[in-house]
Amino acid sequence: MIRLLQFADVINKADFIDTIIQNADRSRFEVSVCVRTEEHNIATPEFPADVKYQLLPGNSRRDAVRTAWRLSRLLKEWDIDILHAHHFEQAIVGYLATRFYRKTKLVIGRHYSDAIYRQPCLLKQKGLLAIEQLTNRAAQRIIVPSRFIFDILIGQGVPAEKIDVVLYGFDPEKYSAVTENDIRSIKDEFGLDGKIVFANFGRLHEEKGQRYLITATAELVRRIPNALILIVGEGTERPALEKQIDELGLGKSVKLAGWRKDAMKIMAAADVVVQSTLQEAFSQVMCEALWMNKPLVISDVSGAVDIINETNGIMIPKADPTALCDAMERLASDATLRDQIGTNGRNFVSRELTIDKMIGQYEAAFTNALYE
Repeated sequence: MIRLLQFADVINKADFIDTIIQNADRSRFEVSVCVRTEEHNIATPEFPADVKYQLLPGNSRRDAVRTAWRLSRLLKEWDIDILHAHHFEQAIVGYLATRFYRKTKLVIGRHYSDAIYRQPCLLKQKGLLAIEQLTNRAAQRIIVPSRFIFDILIGQGVPAEKIDVVLYGFDPEKYSAVTENDIRSIKDEFGLDGKIVFANFGRLHEEKGQRYLITATAELVRRIPNALILIVGEGTERPALEKQIDELGLGKSVKLAGWRKDAMKIMAAADVVVQSTLQEAFSQVMCEALWMNKPLVISDVSGAVDIINETNGIMIPKADPTALCDAMERLASDATLRDQIGTNGRNFVSRELTIDKMIGQYEAAFTNALYE
């Protein structure tokens, strides 16, 4: 029996961490969970009764060493074989904890692509890279969700045999509860009747590229007057986006919906999902759109370049409003194309990306980390 601890700041119901917890083979793995906060930003997970759970509050950088020490005591108490640490700062804490208690092997889940290289301060970039390379060397395995990230790590000198490319496992049960009444309610709330609706999902941040979507919309509404863009999310970029919408006179064509826990209902009510993002690891929104039969337009980011082709979505260059507008117009003007792409996307996810297809690859990575 391999004792496996999943460590993260936040775990939401049916996200890429929760699917591992829920689906790992209980005849081979004893699964436990440790988080640094219980502020679930989407949906609170419901862990199985056999899963041990521990909150270690303190998710600021100044708490890292103290949290790592407490985590190391937990590793010893629970006799953990594998610590699977998700994200950059959690990998640092996991690195320290497994230096304090060396019996536990470290596995890193790397859920960002080229974010460090997009850091404008070169000195800070070098510091972050040095820390990342330290944790990479200490890890027994690094699990990444795309070939894009695999190539980045190879470029940093990480041996290929140390990296496991495992696409996120998708749990379709999360999306089974949307009803026609739910869709009707969203359409009434936002006035969607008679519109061709494009929906964008993500925090309002520079790296999510909503400003390029708004720029594209200025031209799109000249071509497709009944186009309506719903931007779902919240963040520091909101004032800049509001100013851009106002300056372009798009107040009736672009709506900032804010943070919503009913985002899947909004997606169900939309005609097209548009992700103008500049940086991803493996976009969960991408998989959600495909599963829900929604034609998808997405930038050529990590994850998208692994699975999107001309049959199951439209991929465009990053930061290119003209290409974005053209793709949106193409879908707005062709209902048959929307249906074809939506159906192909749903079939692809059903065939390739459900968690039952992926969980064995995660389990193999954990086993190799322990016994290689």
